[in-house]
Amino acid sequence: MTSPTEPDPVPLSSAAAQLSATLQVRAERATVSRATVMEAFREALPGAASGENARSILATLLYEIAELGIFGLPTSRAKWDAGRPALPEQVRILTTPTTRTATPSRHVSWRPELNWAYDARLTASQTQDLLACNHWFRDTHNHPARRAPLPLRERSYEIFRHEKRLDTLITGALFAPGRLTLEQLATYREPPPLAHHRLGDGDTLLVVENSDTYATLRNLLKPSPGSIGFIAFGSGRAFEASVENITEFPGIHRIVYYGDLDAEGIAIPARASINGTQHGLPTIEPATGLYQLLLAHEPTRGDVITDERASSLTAWLPQQFRQPAHTLLTKGQRLAQEATNRIQLNIEQDWRL
Repeated sequence: MTSPTEPDPVPLSSAAAQLSATLQVRAERATVSRATVMEAFREALPGAASGENARSILATLLYEIAELGIFGLPTSRAKWDAGRPALPEQVRILTTPTTRTATPSRHVSWRPELNWAYDARLTASQTQDLLACNHWFRDTHNHPARRAPLPLRERSYEIFRHEKRLDTLITGALFAPGRLTLEQLATYREPPPLAHHRLGDGDTLLVVENSDTYATLRNLLKPSPGSIGFIAFGSGRAFEASVENITEFPGIHRIVYYGDLDAEGIAIPARASINGTQHGLPTIEPATGLYQLLLAHEPTRGDVITDERASSLTAWLPQQFRQPAHTLLTKGQRLAQEATNRIQLNIEQDWRL
């Protein structure tokens, strides 16, 4: 049961957590230059940082971290570069005191797994969390059964007597490269289940953001699925983590996604794609035929999105949709996928893969 005094934390994707943790160790002050951000990106995610979509991936991760209040992004357009998508000239770390004011805890007898802590500059809170881990390493030494792998929140409860403490810690400096790892703590992030239905023998998985549109497309595709082997219900932001389950789907070589055309609806597949590629999955593509139909509808009122954020979001879309979607977002409008209802989809067949 969730504590009434502490909200259930929204988990960062594994890639965003790695970037956040690495940057917090590299930061010497609360305001961090883009050069330091880039260094942290290359250290935390060397494969992504060297790829052709590195700029889009970094922008996506920075916005994800900022939405949880860990980083602050500039509000002035002058503090963003001219690239597409734009990247900030600096970020501000909001969640912890600057580590340069903290002192190493040399009086503690750290376990061998934590030898790095002798020279680390730790805050009082970080020291207490690390001491709890130190006790766990001590108490489970030479007890293989106690180090059998457990899901993240079960291990978190065992170590901290709080099932959600590790959710927060894995985004911070204690889990930067060369420090704590989930493997050392014999734990792992269990992805939420991904509801799905097998339609045929095709090599494509279609993921749909919302439940009614999922049911509509599932029923329409049943008689003739074409290249679609599976259809899955993304369930909003849950898909950013449940995407990992696709590694268990047989014969899938392509993943396409259909969601709302608003900030959240576009951010979800972009983030899920980054997480998926970390697990060897193909890049998630937009279901272009379905988005083409959706863009023909009249938009409704949504949130006004800044030019920089809109550029970052629309980078996930194919070129022909970027400008219309950018205009939609910056004008404070949105298109819900439910606009393409069962009647329209049954009449107009061009959306099929």
